[in-house]
Amino acid sequence: MDESSLRKDCGQVSPITDFEIEDGVLKEYLGDSETVVIPEGVITDIGSDAFGYCGFLKSIYIPDGVTSIGELAFSWCESLESIHIPNSVTSIRDLAFYKCRSLPSIHIPDGVTSIGDHAFDGCDSLESIYISDSVTNIESWAFSDCKSLAAIEIPDSVISIGDQAFFGCEALTSVHIPDSVTEIGEEAFFGCYALSSIEIPASVKKIGKHAFPSNTAIRNKSSVMIPPISDFDIEHGTVKRYLGKSNSVVIPTGVTSIGNNAFSRCNTLTAIVIPDGITSIGEKAFEFCKSLTSIVIPDGVIRIGDDAFACCFSLPSIEIPDSVTSIGDDAFACCYALASIEIPDGVTSIGEGTFACCKSLTSIEIPDSVASIGDEAFTDCYSLTSIEIPDSVTSIGISAFWKCFSLKSVKIPKSVTHIGEDAFLSDTKIIRV
Repeated sequence: MDESSLRKDCGQVSPITDFEIEDGVLKEYLGDSETVVIPEGVITDIGSDAFGYCGFLKSIYIPDGVTSIGELAFSWCESLESIHIPNSVTSIRDLAFYKCRSLPSIHIPDGVTSIGDHAFDGCDSLESIYISDSVTNIESWAFSDCKSLAAIEIPDSVISIGDQAFFGCEALTSVHIPDSVTEIGEEAFFGCYALSSIEIPASVKKIGKHAFPSNTAIRNKSSVMIPPISDFDIEHGTVKRYLGKSNSVVIPTGVTSIGNNAFSRCNTLTAIVIPDGITSIGEKAFEFCKSLTSIVIPDGVIRIGDDAFACCFSLPSIEIPDSVTSIGDDAFACCYALASIEIPDGVTSIGEGTFACCKSLTSIEIPDSVASIGDEAFTDCYSLTSIEIPDSVTSIGISAFWKCFSLKSVKIPKSVTHIGEDAFLSDTKIIRV
């Protein structure tokens, strides 16, 4: 099909007033159409976040002359089903199509040399990908969590496959690594449990840790040794990474900390037992464990890192032991099912976004030890009907309780000397006590 026919199928050219354009860069889409045809000859680049969060967008035509698709350009366009990328495009940048959940296929044209970090991460419906033979690098997380992707042909031009490039592509059964590849990154195909076998060509000089699932039969023609994989990667008492695929996990005794990203994106994990002796839960340790419903944090844990349980969508409750003194930013953000939580007396501050988007949370008791409530700490907690702010609190951050639609009134003690902008909705009754 020629270019004019493609454009015709997409519909009429969109009005120029629907676009904010500056020096040839499309800065922002201002319209609300399901079908967008960018006018020819007016832009050279699609800027960062230009169409980000356009949830209504279903189809877009990018004309010849555009050379770059910027960071986050189409991120969270969850209804996007069709896109035409012209041959003039040379660069698809980081997160360009992040979470385009309805996109069934993508044709990466001749001319593109680099596919950025997380470019197609989380494109759940993506079944087929054509990568042109101009691409030399597939960057980190480029196609991670493309759960419908069953096969992919990597062209002979590709030299390196980045860390977690195809992480969590659970339907992937077939992949051919060409003789041009010299490097395969850490966890590049980790979580691809349907990948029964793979051949590594002699050209490969470097293979990162846990590049393949433990159940994959590897025919290794390279000189790089691939160590056997057990369920846990433990180093100096820290769980660096969980490598198994069990729904229920018991961490071995003797472990003293859970490292950053240790269980991140373990989508099938439903329950975990953490043994006594662990003192720290690292950043993003359980992030995106979407099926996790049960976890017990033992006494002795002192620190829960940033994003530690972020996006654990199914977690209904959690008990934080008295030993915890530090809860990181966004630690429980987007725990949609979290209906109750108790914060221990040792915690002195609630960080930025700690409980943001906990949509089922109805009430929470803040202990007398807390001195500050951070920016967006409880924003988008739609079901929150009551909260007691103790006399110890001196500061409430920006948008701390923004979009808490069910919070009709709140008592703020005299100790509070700073309340950030949009801390509460305008119709929330503020009572000074």
